[in-house]
Amino acid sequence: MGTEARAAPGPVDGAPPARKDTGTSLSNVLSSSNASLATISFQPRSTPSLQARVAEAPVFVPRSAGAGPSAGMRVHTPPADVPSRVPPASAPAGDAPFVPYYSYERDERAVRQPLQYHLCAPPLPHVSNMHPAHIATMAFFMDPTLHEELHRKQEALYATGAPPEPGTATPLPSALHVYHSLVPLERGDAPPPHPLLDPRFAHGSQHALTGASGDPSRVFGYRTYAYKATCALDGKCYVLRRLEGVPIAQPQALASVERWRKIRHPSLVAVREAFTTHAFGDHSLVFVYDYHPLATTLYMEHMTVKPLQPDRRTGRLQPVSAHVPERVLWTYACQLAGLLRDVHAAGLAAQCLEPSKVLRTAHHRVRLGGCAIFDVLQHHAQAPADAQAALVQRQRDDLRALGRLLLCTACNNVAAAHTEDASLATVRGKYSAEWHLFLEQLLAPEALASADAVLHALAPHLAEALGASFHYSDLLEAALMRELENGRLVRLLCKLNAIHERPEWEGDAQWAETGERYVLRLFRDLVFHAVDEHGRPALDLSHTLVHLNKLDAGADEKIMLTSRDERNCVVVSYADLKKQVEAVWAELRQGPRQP
Repeated sequence: MGTEARAAPGPVDGAPPARKDTGTSLSNVLSSSNASLATISFQPRSTPSLQARVAEAPVFVPRSAGAGPSAGMRVHTPPADVPSRVPPASAPAGDAPFVPYYSYERDERAVRQPLQYHLCAPPLPHVSNMHPAHIATMAFFMDPTLHEELHRKQEALYATGAPPEPGTATPLPSALHVYHSLVPLERGDAPPPHPLLDPRFAHGSQHALTGASGDPSRVFGYRTYAYKATCALDGKCYVLRRLEGVPIAQPQALASVERWRKIRHPSLVAVREAFTTHAFGDHSLVFVYDYHPLATTLYMEHMTVKPLQPDRRTGRLQPVSAHVPERVLWTYACQLAGLLRDVHAAGLAAQCLEPSKVLRTAHHRVRLGGCAIFDVLQHHAQAPADAQAALVQRQRDDLRALGRLLLCTACNNVAAAHTEDASLATVRGKYSAEWHLFLEQLLAPEALASADAVLHALAPHLAEALGASFHYSDLLEAALMRELENGRLVRLLCKLNAIHERPEWEGDAQWAETGERYVLRLFRDLVFHAVDEHGRPALDLSHTLVHLNKLDAGADEKIMLTSRDERNCVVVSYADLKKQVEAVWAELRQGPRQP
C-alpha cells in the first residue's frame, strides 16, 4: 500500500481563484536584511534588576493613535493587494477598483505618493564577490579604492602652488585672459608644483627626473609651460599650455582651433580656446584644454623606472614590473584608433601622437593631448593648392605615429621607434603573433592606409574593450547605488537635532518624563549614548545605522527604552517614534505657539 499524493482542489466554477498572500511585513524585511550586522543594544549597569521589571514595563501608546495622523503629517502605506496588471486608461471608472499606484489613470485629483526607499539594497549579484564578513560593511559605502581615488582628484583640483619667498614677486601673473589662480604643472623656472597636481614631483620619486626641464620641446620646437587655472566665467579648472616666443603674424591662424572645439571624443583632451598674451613679458601663445587631475603620460607610466613598492604579504620593497599586458596594449590601440577616425573625418590630423602627449587619466583610459598646436604653428607652411595633399600625408603619418607609440609602449623604451626592426624582434618574443603582425602593418607604408582600415583590423578586440567598459560601468553603477539614498539619514539626523534641546520647550510638559515626547530623548540616548556590557561607549556604526534606518522606515518592531537613572523603562515601536518625530517637526514648521 503506497501513499497517494492528492492534488489541491481547484477553484469552484464561477468563483474567482484564491489569491495567495505573498506580502511580507516591514519588520520581517528589516530584521532579515540586518541579520548579518552585529548590533549593540543599550545595556544598563543593573541588568538583573532591569530584567525583572521588563514584564511590567508600560507599552507606549500615543494619545492620537486612534485619531490617525495629524494634519501636518502624511503617512503612506502601500496597499497589500496590488493588481499585477495596470487597468487600461480607456476603461470606465466603474470597471476596476481604485488603485493608489495608478491613480493618475483613474482620478486626476489624487496625489501619487513616491516610492519609499528605506532599506539599504544589497550589492548586485554580478558585482559582488567579496567575503561575507566584508559585505555588511561594504554594502553601506563606496569601494575604498574608488573612494580614495576620487578624494585625491578632489584634492588635486583645490591644490595650490608654493607661495613666493618673502620680498620676491611671484613669477606668474595674477590673471591671464579670463583665468586666474595659475599653478604650474611642470618643473621650470617656477617652484615645483604640489605632488597632488603632478605625481612626477612627489617627494622621493624618480619621476621627477622626467619633468619638463625648461628646454625647447622636442615635439613642438618651442619652450612650453603648463598651468592649472580657474576660469572666472564658469569656475572650472582648465590647463593652459603656453608656448614661449611664438610669432603669430596671421590672426586667422587661431581660427583652426574652432574646428578642434567641435570634436568631442572620450579619448581626446578637449580643446577650448587659444589666445596670445604679453603677460609673461614676451609674445606667448596659450592653448586651453580640459583639466584631468592626477593624469600621467604613457612615457611616465611605461617608459621610466618606477620606485620600489612594498609587497602586500611581506612588506618588503620590491621592484615594479614594467611589462605591459597585451590586453592593455589592445585597449590603447582601440581607443586611439577610434579617436583618429573622428579626427580624420573632421578634416584634421593629430600630429602629436607621442608618449609624452598621451595622457593616462584612469584605469587603462588614455586621452590624446596637445592637439590644435601644430595647426596653428603650421598655418602658413602650405599653400592652399597643396593643402589637401598635405592633409592626406599628415593623416598617414598619424597612423605610423600610432604604430611607433604602441611599439615604444610594448618595449618600455622611448627610443624603440628609432630601431624598428630590432624592436619588432623584441615584441615577437614577448607578445603574440597577432600583435606583432598588427604593429608591422601600422609601420608599413601602405598596409593600413586609413583609420577605418585600422579599426577593421582591431574588430575582435573592439568587442573585448567594449565588454570591459560595460563591466566597469556596472561597477560604477553599483557604487552609485550605495550612495543613492545617503541623504535619508542626513535629513533624519537634521530633524532629530532640530527638535532636541530647544530652549522654548524647556518647561513643556510634553517633554517631561510623563509626556509622550519623552520617548524621543530616550531614543536619542539609545542610538548615540549606548554603552556595551563593560560600560564603554558603543561606537559601532552598524548600531547607529540599524536604528536610524528602522526609525526612518517606521517599522512595527518594538524596542525597550530606559531612562538615564535606570528607574523607568518603556516599550515603544519605531512606527510610534516616527509619528512623534513628524508631529514635532510639523509643529516646528508652523512657527511659535500663540500665547
